[in-house]
Amino acid sequence: MRKFAAKDTVWEQGQGYRKRKMLLEGVLPQKVDFLQEVRFKKGETIPPHYHRTQTEIFFVLARGSITIDGVRVDAEAGDVIVCEPGEVHGMPLVEEDFGFLVLKVDHREDDTVWL
Repeated sequence: MRKFAAKDTVWEQGQGYRKRKMLLEGVLPQKVDFLQEVRFKKGETIPPHYHRTQTEIFFVLARGSITIDGVRVDAEAGDVIVCEPGEVHGMPLVEEDFGFLVLKVDHREDDTVWL
């Protein structure tokens, strides 16, 4: 698991816009299968699971937490978390409504192992 905090990035001014690079060269694979939005409601639980080949890159939309390999990872809006194949992740209890965008890399329909 790798976490990239939004607060650690630098905004650059463009002509009429601002931008910041969240993930630099070498972090993202060349092929991304798809992007999905995931929302969680307060009080829900997501059982622990892992993916055999799939990497998930979470772009956090609102403050929340996820447990990866037994470690609670707190994240703020704008943070990026990379969950590698084999890393067990889930949410024992969703404390507040939140969500993230997920880039799926090497996605397979039968790749999820629920524990």
